[in-house]
Amino acid sequence: MSIEPTSIEGSVTPPTLIDSENSGVGASSQTKGTTGKRKATQRSEVWSHFTKIINSEGASKAKCNYCQKEFCCDMKKNGTRSLKYHIGSCKKNPSNVVDNSQGQLVLPRKRFEGGEGNLSTWRFDQEACRKGLAQMIVIDELPFKFVESEGFKKFMFVASPRFHIPSRTTMTRDVYQLYLDERIKIKQLLRSSCSRVCLTTHTWTSLQRVNYLCITAHFIDNDWKFNKKILNFFPISSHKGESIGMVIEKCLLNWGIGKLFTVTVDNASSNDVAIGYLRKKFNPRGGLVQNGKYLHMRCMAHIVNFIVVEGLKEMNKSVEPRIQKFKECVVVEKIEWNSTYLMLDTAQNIERAFERFEEQDTNFRAELERGEGWPSVDDWDNVRNLRDFLEHFYEVILRISGTSYLKSNVDFSVMAIKMKEKYDKYWGDIDKMNLLMFVACILDPRQKLKYLEFALSEMSSSEKACEMMQKLKESLYELFDEYKPPLHTLYKKRELEICGEDKTSELDKYLAEANEEFVEDFEILLWWKVNSPRFPTLSKMARDVLAISVSTVASESAFSNGRRVLDQYRSSLTPKIVQALVRTQDWIRKSSSQEDIKKIE
Repeated sequence: MSIEPTSIEGSVTPPTLIDSENSGVGASSQTKGTTGKRKATQRSEVWSHFTKIINSEGASKAKCNYCQKEFCCDMKKNGTRSLKYHIGSCKKNPSNVVDNSQGQLVLPRKRFEGGEGNLSTWRFDQEACRKGLAQMIVIDELPFKFVESEGFKKFMFVASPRFHIPSRTTMTRDVYQLYLDERIKIKQLLRSSCSRVCLTTHTWTSLQRVNYLCITAHFIDNDWKFNKKILNFFPISSHKGESIGMVIEKCLLNWGIGKLFTVTVDNASSNDVAIGYLRKKFNPRGGLVQNGKYLHMRCMAHIVNFIVVEGLKEMNKSVEPRIQKFKECVVVEKIEWNSTYLMLDTAQNIERAFERFEEQDTNFRAELERGEGWPSVDDWDNVRNLRDFLEHFYEVILRISGTSYLKSNVDFSVMAIKMKEKYDKYWGDIDKMNLLMFVACILDPRQKLKYLEFALSEMSSSEKACEMMQKLKESLYELFDEYKPPLHTLYKKRELEICGEDKTSELDKYLAEANEEFVEDFEILLWWKVNSPRFPTLSKMARDVLAISVSTVASESAFSNGRRVLDQYRSSLTPKIVQALVRTQDWIRKSSSQEDIKKIE
């Protein structure tokens, strides 16, 4: 019975038997090859961790010196890649064995920041590294095949040689498991820290023209932190209002949400039907405030866009030819009026440059003279006037979500009339508006009723302002009564019968107190957190009202009425994986968990 000795210098493994079936305890001897050819030298470093053997079928195998696991190692077919991966992941490899009682002292930076960190212990954890890799794939919107890229493998070999890089298939499973784990956390958060939710809906589309409905919940938790969580992101085949209402209802039931405060949607007629469906379903269950009176919240960003676009129709004949002239500098979409404002803002700053062109560039001057000529003094006055006018709408859009020149005969009065007509359509009559927008102003300790009364008197006639204030006060007290505990209401009624007088309510006390100083960095949620013991009932109402989102779109999408489009990578995935990626990214991003109140004021 012959044996083959180990030819690796420094190997600690005993000689391996060629015939492993009938072997007992082998003795050391050397066997010459039957072919008489000299064996190839094993130069790879992996052979210090493996022993080459020949199994009963005559195939070459590499046996791990630590766990005794066998691998194919034919030099022409297999190579040593799989052996290298095994070295880093073998649990019996001494270099991989981690003493949980000891760790390496490190000084990590503050998370996601460049500041100083605290001294702490660290030890390698394969599972923690895989979870961190899954989070990176989700947050940075990387394809699953990224883990198999050559550059990433080289980096990980230098940064953490012990980390066994998973395949793209394993990475997909890890990402989906991360989604399931985070979903459990969000359910627990909603169950323990949320009384009512405010919803927003928005439509996405993929490159394959698959439409997705995004449903987002907004709420303030028990610690008075604002939360925005995507509840669902799924394909829809029908845009009928009742169908949309049904999918929203199903989504809320799956999450265990039974109480709604508002649903913010755009101005499509199908959304009116969807809101009616939700009101019909949730009102009998006691899930709405005042029978769903304030359930429907129109997206303010869409309304402002409609108002501005309506006014700019009068100047389109003047602007569009100029846009074609300068289209190589900037592309203007018809629905993105903010580009007009930005071009005008830029143009007024380079007025002198146009004058120099007129004086020195003969070709440029000849080109414009074939058209309508150079901008006149009146043209530049119109540029500045329109720029100042649009600036207010531009700032409003930025707050509620996250070079051309004009003819001298642009009629600004016609623009203003058309914009006023569109404004009156949505906000001209207080009966058409959702009064919770005004209630939110009242619950701002810097404003209250006094500031709102002043603002309405400036916007309307004194008679109309008084009428609006009366309706607002009635609605405010009705809403406050909705939040009073039933026992509290009975007690106050009995107290009134006995004493013959009604003591001042929390709302009366709040309104009677002096307003807080009007500073921009005022933290309204912190104020309510500190004062909630003084106003226990009113603070519950404030938690719901201040969580309302007045826009369905993010600031970067606020200037467009179009749908958002999934990128090429996500469009190629199945709807199930797309939903997991979008929702998980929203949940684990730093800004999604708890947003500063400055971003929502």
